[in-house]
Amino acid sequence: MNKCLTMDDNNWRNKFFDNYFKIEVDDEQKWLDCKNQHLTKIFQYTRVKHAKTLILDDLMYLREIKDLNDPFEGDLLYDLDEFYNNPIKNPMLDKNDIKNNFYEANKYMKDLIYIACFSERNDITPMWHHYGGEHKGICVEYDFKNDKEYDKKLKQILFPIAYVTEKRNKEILPKIFDGADKGKLAIETFTNKSIEWEYEQEWRIIMLKNPGKLFEIKWYNNKPYIKFLTPKNVYLGYKIDERDAYFIKKLCELRNIPVYRMIKDNSSFNLTYIPYE
Repeated sequence: MNKCLTMDDNNWRNKFFDNYFKIEVDDEQKWLDCKNQHLTKIFQYTRVKHAKTLILDDLMYLREIKDLNDPFEGDLLYDLDEFYNNPIKNPMLDKNDIKNNFYEANKYMKDLIYIACFSERNDITPMWHHYGGEHKGICVEYDFKNDKEYDKKLKQILFPIAYVTEKRNKEILPKIFDGADKGKLAIETFTNKSIEWEYEQEWRIIMLKNPGKLFEIKWYNNKPYIKFLTPKNVYLGYKIDERDAYFIKKLCELRNIPVYRMIKDNSSFNLTYIPYE
């Protein structure tokens, strides 16, 4: 029995990352099931201008790596001299070959991928400030607590983030020279973030720009989207303009989506929410 499947196991993320990305992992599906079991609901903080595509069209905007706000996003940080001085499986590569292959592989992975970012919670104050339009935007909730076929497809490209004090490149770098699957390497690379970002409690879509038959890329105003889920709830920032709040309310009424408004909890430094009437 996979211990990672225990829902009250707070260490499940580490178990997932320590096992799923092994070159020769036993029971790979078991660890994917572990990850998916913990994917019950996610939230996206955003500005009001994105409300229509999220609420009416069920579309999710996909970003390129270069558009993300972490300057280290997707970088393989590693001491190449240290790697070169360690035993490697391909003795035909000299130091320059290793360096060139390393940077080419890193660039290739960055160019290969689209990203969309979510959080496990809707009440994270810095998230409202940075992504929710300085509390004047919205937060959209998505529910994954069912077994619909499209939900299962989306779970294949949704991954939690590992927050670490140093990147897990000691495991990633040798795989570049072992011919490991580059799609899986890209997932491993883009699920590493500095522990400074831990407050975000992030999950993210990590998908190929050319997803084949799994997903269709839709273009709207020259930007890439995929079909996502119908929102379960929508939360208004506590500083939202009343005209924007009315606009969001009317959009949600067309889809029978409940709307809540974030308020300050006067007994703590936390945000909470109440129904928006």
